[in-house]
Amino acid sequence: MPTSEHSSVFRAEEELLDHAKAVSGATTESLTLPALHDEYRILAERYAVMLRESTQLTRISDFTQTKLIRLQTQLEKALAESEANLKKAEDANSRKTELLSVVSHDLKSPLASVLAAVQLIEMGEITAEEFPESGTRIREICERMLALIESLLASSAMEMGRIQVNKSTCNAKKLLEATAEQNRLRAQEKGQTIKLTSTGEDFTLYADAILVQQVLENFVSNALKYSPHGASVQVRVMALLDMIRFEVEDEGPGFTEEDKQKLFGFFQRLSARPTGDESSHGVGLAITKRVVELHNGQIWVESEQGQGSTFVVLLPRKGEV
Repeated sequence: MPTSEHSSVFRAEEELLDHAKAVSGATTESLTLPALHDEYRILAERYAVMLRESTQLTRISDFTQTKLIRLQTQLEKALAESEANLKKAEDANSRKTELLSVVSHDLKSPLASVLAAVQLIEMGEITAEEFPESGTRIREICERMLALIESLLASSAMEMGRIQVNKSTCNAKKLLEATAEQNRLRAQEKGQTIKLTSTGEDFTLYADAILVQQVLENFVSNALKYSPHGASVQVRVMALLDMIRFEVEDEGPGFTEEDKQKLFGFFQRLSARPTGDESSHGVGLAITKRVVELHNGQIWVESEQGQGSTFVVLLPRKGEV
C-alpha cells in the first residue's frame, strides 16, 4: 500500500480529533446554539471524510489481497506443472535406461550367437548336413530380434502419440477366429490346443481391426508362451448389448499381487517365465493397454497365483462410451 494512501486516512483522523478537542475545550459561554450546530456539522463532515478514506483503504486492501491470492494460485499451478514435467522427465529417463538395458541384453546375446554361427560356417566347422539346422537357428534368432525391434518401435510410437487409429465396421468373432488360426501351429509345437467359443449373434464392432487383432494376438501368444506343454487355451468372444467382450484363459502359473501392479507397464519383468524358451520383452501388454484405451475400452486380468490367468477386454460396439 503506498504511503500517500495511509497518510490521507491518518490526516482525516487527526483533523477530526483536533476539532473534537477544540469543541470539548470550548467554554459554554462561547458556544451558542447555532455555533454548536455548526461545530457538530463540521465534526460530522470530518468524520465522514475519515470514514470514506478508511473505506477506500479497506477496499484497496481487499483488492490487493485478492490479487495476492490469485498470484499464489498461479504460482501453485505453475509449481504443480513443473513437478509434473519433472516427473515425466524422470520417467522418460528411467524408460530410456530400461530400453538400453533391454537392447543390450536381448539383442547383444542373439547377435553374438549369429556371429558365432557365421564364423563357424566361414571356418568350415559346420558340415553340409549340419547347415540346414544352423540356418534354421540363425533365422529363428533373427526373427526374435526383429520382433523385439518392432516392439520397441511400437512402444516409442505409442509414447509419442503416433499411433493412428483407423476405425471401420468389422466382425469381432472373425478377428478372434483369425488370431486363433494364426497361432495353431505354434500351439502344436508344444502339444497345446486352442478352443474357441462364441456367445451371441451380432458381433459387429466399430474399431481398428488391425489394432484389435494385435491385442488378441498378444493375449493368445502369451497364453501359449506361459502355459505348460499339453495345455489348453480358451479364447472366447461375447456379443453383449452395447459391448463386445473378449477373454483369453490360460493354464499358466498366474500372477502374484506384485505382478498385477506392474503388469501393463513398459519393460516389466514378472515372476512367470516362458515354458518353451520363448522370448519376452515386457512391452506387449503395455501397448495392448494403450490400444484398448484408444478404443475407449477396458482391460484387466483375473488371476490367482498357481491357477492360471484370464485376460479380459471390453470394447464398446460403436467405438465410444
